[in-house]
Amino acid sequence: MNRRELLKSAPALAAPLLALQASAQPVAPASPPKSPVAYKGRLRPGVVAMSFRPQLETGKFTYEDVVRYAADYGLEGVDLTSYWVPPMLNFKPGIKSTEISELVRQTPANPTNQWMASLRSTAHKNGVQIYTVGSPVKMAQATPELRQKEIAFGKKWIDIAERLGSGQVRVFGGGIAPGATEAQAVDWAVEVYKPLLDYGAERGIIMGLENDDELTRTSDQLFTILNKVKHPWAKLNLDCGNFRKDGYAETQKCAPYAATTHIKTIMATPDGKREPADWTKLFGILANGGYRGFVSVEMEPYDAEGPVPKYAAELIRCARLFSGA
Repeated sequence: MNRRELLKSAPALAAPLLALQASAQPVAPASPPKSPVAYKGRLRPGVVAMSFRPQLETGKFTYEDVVRYAADYGLEGVDLTSYWVPPMLNFKPGIKSTEISELVRQTPANPTNQWMASLRSTAHKNGVQIYTVGSPVKMAQATPELRQKEIAFGKKWIDIAERLGSGQVRVFGGGIAPGATEAQAVDWAVEVYKPLLDYGAERGIIMGLENDDELTRTSDQLFTILNKVKHPWAKLNLDCGNFRKDGYAETQKCAPYAATTHIKTIMATPDGKREPADWTKLFGILANGGYRGFVSVEMEPYDAEGPVPKYAAELIRCARLFSGA
């Protein structure tokens, strides 16, 4: 077609476009809210990879499968439990998670750059964030040599988290060594925690202390460590279902200091019994406490399907309900 013919045909070519433009309705900007949103929290639904223990330890799932599975059900984040980061260890069926942790500590993870790049890319392509890496770091070590070793161990996990694009590494206080006092164990934990916090801060990574071990079973114990370390990058990895007593009250105390949270399908009563969790109540406590971030379901005991098909819809509902949407 020469230039003259092209000019003659221009009106005919433009007509459909003009009609489409005329029929299109402009998108009006949303009106600003007349009053502040009801909740200052912002909650996002996620899942802890530990929930897929049967699939991961048998090789049925990889971490990339966990990411895709979460995305298929509308979840937005994955907490990467460290136990199946290469090199993969052969665990006996039914072994306790505490024993798995010790085995991983004896044979530390050493993933290749290719493995981490592939996982990070899969997460990005699926719109899922690997928002935290759950390390097996146990900080309250009884000798200076062991504490130095733990610091080096923790730095490796920070490096892994940085490569995966995670904003937090989850750490544990640890136990109280035989013959030691709790106060001594706290001092030992703080001696490890401080350099890890400094190392993580340089990389934009929070070190989240989880309420789990003997040294961190109550809010008072958690606050003792946070107050001693006095570091702006020290936060809590708040597992609402891990408290031995009065789970809702303990969660309410801890919510303002949480960087990430786990929930379970059970909670502790004031007298230490276990009862089905009221997620609506629990999410309300987190939102009213100003928590902003992921709320990830973690299932123990485990089953063949994992928690996502059963609980994803309720998790998403609760997250939206208390996020000021």
